[in-house]
Amino acid sequence: MYGALTAALETWQGLGSLRPDALLLIEWLATEWAGYRRQLLGHDQDRFDSWLGEFGDEVSLSQRHAHPAGPTCLELLSVAASAQSGDSPTERTAQLAIPFLAYLRPNSELEDAREIALSFALWAGQDLSVLMQHDAERIAGYTQARAR
Repeated sequence: MYGALTAALETWQGLGSLRPDALLLIEWLATEWAGYRRQLLGHDQDRFDSWLGEFGDEVSLSQRHAHPAGPTCLELLSVAASAQSGDSPTERTAQLAIPFLAYLRPNSELEDAREIALSFALWAGQDLSVLMQHDAERIAGYTQARAR
């Protein structure tokens, strides 16, 4: 996953589209993960909000360096999860752009975008595995259907 993600980010960087393309990737990952988590919690908004607060506390406590990938991911997840069904895709993307673009450091954009994407992929991957009862065929079928 690391190699494929890095290759995609490097391609986008070479095309001059790293920021917008990485933002769309982050939006997709945050939205999908919020969906996985809601499904695991039985679509109960109060349970989701409680989980988000608890998980946020855990991530904030485990943050070991000044560049806050974990808290930034949680802010992005919170924005994606609170998006209203009536929000246009442009509005949602604009709301996500604020914390995402603020996280990217000059001359480290590729590294920073990869760190955010990998955090989401690892966290969401664990939830997806639980949701699909660790069945590799179910997971592959689900991700392939979502990618279409």
